[in-house]
Amino acid sequence: MVNGDDRSSPIPAVLSSLVSGIRKVQLPRDSISMDALPAMRQTGMSPKKAHEVSRMAHYVLATIKVNAWDPKSLRIVDVGAGQVCMLLSV
Repeated sequence: MVNGDDRSSPIPAVLSSLVSGIRKVQLPRDSISMDALPAMRQTGMSPKKAHEVSRMAHYVLATIKVNAWDPKSLRIVDVGAGQVCMLLSV
């Protein structure tokens, strides 16, 4: 030990504990099916923005489904540029 540190461990205990805690609360990282994309042409979004919004909408819906949450009891906040793109997609 040097200055109270255990040099034999490659990761400090506090960092190892933090990583352990994060792993316990991480969301599933399964792939998300992109079969049915919402119609984005009416919103005036660029193709890039439509892709981003579509991916995020599918992620939000998949997360709700995986966790068996009641969608009516949730409040989803779209913090963006004020164009409510996510709200229109979910």
